[in-house]
Amino acid sequence: MNQKISPNKKNEVNLYNKIFLLSRNKLFYTEIGLEDSFQNRINLIFIHISFIFSKVNSFTPNKEFKKFYQNLFDILFKQIEFNMREIGYGDVLVNKNMKFLVKSFYNILLYCENFVDKTPESKINFLYKWLKINNGQKTSNNAFLVDYFNDFQSFCFDLSAENVLKGDLNYNYNWIDIMAVPKRKTSKSKRNQRRSHHRKSSANIIEDKKSGEFRLSHHIDLKTGIYNGKQILEPKK
Repeated sequence: MNQKISPNKKNEVNLYNKIFLLSRNKLFYTEIGLEDSFQNRINLIFIHISFIFSKVNSFTPNKEFKKFYQNLFDILFKQIEFNMREIGYGDVLVNKNMKFLVKSFYNILLYCENFVDKTPESKINFLYKWLKINNGQKTSNNAFLVDYFNDFQSFCFDLSAENVLKGDLNYNYNWIDIMAVPKRKTSKSKRNQRRSHHRKSSANIIEDKKSGEFRLSHHIDLKTGIYNGKQILEPKK
């Protein structure tokens, strides 16, 4: 869920939402094997948005770019704070985590500014420093993670100032090579065996011994308000 943000920052919000959707691509978690954790999601957003910030920094400095940069930064961390509070973090924990996240973001941004000059090994080490893999296992799809961010960095590098300021980020990565493809068609019998547990189980409805009303087993009798011999609710009149 997103927090409502001033309409004056429409382009920045639009750009943030597109980066958010890129970071939530399920193939990061199903095919590459990243942990679907709160921290991983934040770091994926940080890495994506760092390439945008690096591009903004490459433009000739002016008030418009500085304002856009600051607005995007504010939106990013307001959304993170909002999400932390939404999942139950208190003020002390939010403040502590925000300081840590701001520091993490600047470390990621510093690396991404020179991403193109880094070696493949350095990029892998960087990505695994900030993104956790399921069960700590590095799979053969590691190269795809590096290739993805190489491609995204190149895409961002080619963006014009107008594209950035309008929040025009229409990036699509070719995931076909990484996606698993079945070797043969699944037979109907195999499919049906797999679905055998999908059937609905019948509700365990019993007749209450005292009231004679029908109710679910181990549930309160809504007419008398009694459960396990104790008065829990006021009886219906």
